[in-house]
Amino acid sequence: MTEQRKDRPGYKYRPRADGSRAHYWVPQRACKTAPSALEPRPITDDLIADMMAEHPDLTTADDAIAKLCRRWTDELLADLDDRGSKTDYDGTVGSAVMIYRTHLQSPYKALKHATRIRDYDPSLKLIRDTVGKRRIANLVGSDFRRWFEQWGTKGRARRAHGAIRKLRSVLSFGTTERLAGCAQAREILSLMEFATPEPRRVKMEYRHALAICAMAIRRNRPSIALTQALQWDTALRRIHIIGEWLPLEAGDAGGIVRGNTKWRGLTVADISADQVLTVPITARNKAATEHDLGKCPLVQMVLKRITMPAFGPLIVSETTGLPYRENYYATDWREIATAARVPENIWSMDTRAGAISEAEIATDLESARKMAGHTTSKTTQGYVRNGDLDNNRKVADARAKLRQ
Repeated sequence: MTEQRKDRPGYKYRPRADGSRAHYWVPQRACKTAPSALEPRPITDDLIADMMAEHPDLTTADDAIAKLCRRWTDELLADLDDRGSKTDYDGTVGSAVMIYRTHLQSPYKALKHATRIRDYDPSLKLIRDTVGKRRIANLVGSDFRRWFEQWGTKGRARRAHGAIRKLRSVLSFGTTERLAGCAQAREILSLMEFATPEPRRVKMEYRHALAICAMAIRRNRPSIALTQALQWDTALRRIHIIGEWLPLEAGDAGGIVRGNTKWRGLTVADISADQVLTVPITARNKAATEHDLGKCPLVQMVLKRITMPAFGPLIVSETTGLPYRENYYATDWREIATAARVPENIWSMDTRAGAISEAEIATDLESARKMAGHTTSKTTQGYVRNGDLDNNRKVADARAKLRQ
């Protein structure tokens, strides 16, 4: 038996012998183009309870089921994005964006997967959703300025700057492919300048990291507590800790596969018996790095209060039972951070800046560089967000110690 409701796509149930219902999420019901090999996923009582614990605003099991169905459907659609997309050029901005994303010779294809989904795809979607129907041949400079202003409202200067940069890339590729109107529009853009957003100066403090870990443990989210602690104590990038879902490649076998993606990331086996974490070389990590977790106070605090997985991925979502997709981790992290009263302007990504800044104050720039795994200190300096007061206090203490 089934129920069709827009607020819970893919939902299906069957009656049990005792009169209760067994709940399922069916990929093919959520999206008609879902591969037939994808099997229905049971929505267990434990998953419902975890979802309600994670989201206090969910007051009934029905609400929790609906949210789970929407989350899993979003992930499925992300997996299937661009499959079968038309690439015919009709003169509009939207069709130029689609060609840029799907053409085999497009520079977009040469980008790292993480760069696509974190940087390019959000901007390209913004362009397509807001001005995709505009005809490129009719565009003038005032159109670009107006779009930049609209995209940058409510303090979103970075979003506007990123969208303009991606629009330049789209029109440049369209010019090389001789798509009508692209060359003239790209030339107009080349004559225009747009305000560059100020470098981000916000950093996380230790008290914020501690509060997030404590709240995550209290809400039975050990995955977020451990990730946050590892980020703070090691200054690792979040993607290195939770891993990432990459497109399946020919010959891929085994491992964790969902749709057309396969997960790669840290596993329990990457931590030795003496608690040394080794981050292997990947496309985003050019050199293997090692961290002694026994020397990491926040990690040790968390490990005393949670149960580590016995094997497999180091970080697994309590909601899905699988490694996180990065956008879902960020959403769940924000809920925990807000509950812990961490200001909204402090993001998960600011952990790395906070950790490196603390390391620079405690030691020196070179030591902070080595911990961060940077090739040059110039890169490290971009993460150091200590003010003059912090630096001058450090210098004053060092000078006083020298006199002694």
